[in-house]
Amino acid sequence: MNLQTIIMSNNLREADAVVLRKKVLGMVDHFAIFVGYRGNNPIFVANYKDGVKEVSHSEMKEVLKTLQPTAIQKFYGNEFQRQKATRRALSRVGERAYNYVSNNCEHFKNWVHTGEHRSDQVNKAGNIALTVATGAAIDAIVNKKAKSGAIAVGLLLLGAFLKDVAEKK
Repeated sequence: MNLQTIIMSNNLREADAVVLRKKVLGMVDHFAIFVGYRGNNPIFVANYKDGVKEVSHSEMKEVLKTLQPTAIQKFYGNEFQRQKATRRALSRVGERAYNYVSNNCEHFKNWVHTGEHRSDQVNKAGNIALTVATGAAIDAIVNKKAKSGAIAVGLLLLGAFLKDVAEKK
């Protein structure tokens, strides 16, 4: 699917987000915010490991070779709010503060859409860590295993940390 087809078939408007997933064994989503056109070329903004940047038409075509659009997350708000969200996205271009846990592309997309800096993916990872911690704690108690207890404490701390940074205020 080419970029123009994605834009037209989904009626993309400024501040809408394209959800992208690796084509092979993709487990984590990547998000790119559509910010409009420069001339006839669509422009997106995304938070990458090397920072927040504008993604040109030609760069986005390259991205689509490895990432598959799986969904569109529409921006819900009036025109004033949509323009404000687009300005918010553009205001961070050049920022180099990417972090998988506390400032990833989903944090960025949610901040652009709502003003809230949060990541459901990181929150889910925290939930998984807490669930495994519970199992390890039960194993430690039932079988009197100090090693399982230590693992449980570590996972509990990790889960709590992930849940805390998933929704940074």
